[in-house]
Amino acid sequence: MRWAYVGTVGFLLFVVAISSFVVLSGDDDAQSASKTTAAEGKPVRVVIAGTNDALEEQVDGGITGEGTFKATGAVTDKGWVRGYRAMPNKNLILLRFVTKGRKGAVTSSVSIHIDQKPVVARWKIESATKAYKGLQGEGKETENPPRYTVVWLNGKVWR
Repeated sequence: MRWAYVGTVGFLLFVVAISSFVVLSGDDDAQSASKTTAAEGKPVRVVIAGTNDALEEQVDGGITGEGTFKATGAVTDKGWVRGYRAMPNKNLILLRFVTKGRKGAVTSSVSIHIDQKPVVARWKIESATKAYKGLQGEGKETENPPRYTVVWLNGKVWR
């Protein structure tokens, strides 16, 4: 009886280990699948205004300002946005925009490589809630120098 119990517990542990491996390895497959659907994504344009009005320039991830956003295309919404800025080294600026509209919230990150000519600025969706849950997206970011009061995120979104 004791050996039957040990055998059953051992078998269950084996099944749990294999199941965990399959589930965890499926995450990589999901990422690969999402990359293949990016080309099929639908166009989106997000205009962000008023997030560069902090009294001090932020380089440590602090708030750069609060403003408004308007999304058109595959996503249509408008509302409130808060901007954050970090500069982990002299060649890279990181922006994060947290938008909250009527349908949900979307957090997007922007990486601006200022050491490359021309300057490369790319955005991607970090997270999304409510109607946008599961939304992914990426594209190019542009601004209006020298004041940088308006940011445009142009790209594609998909699920």
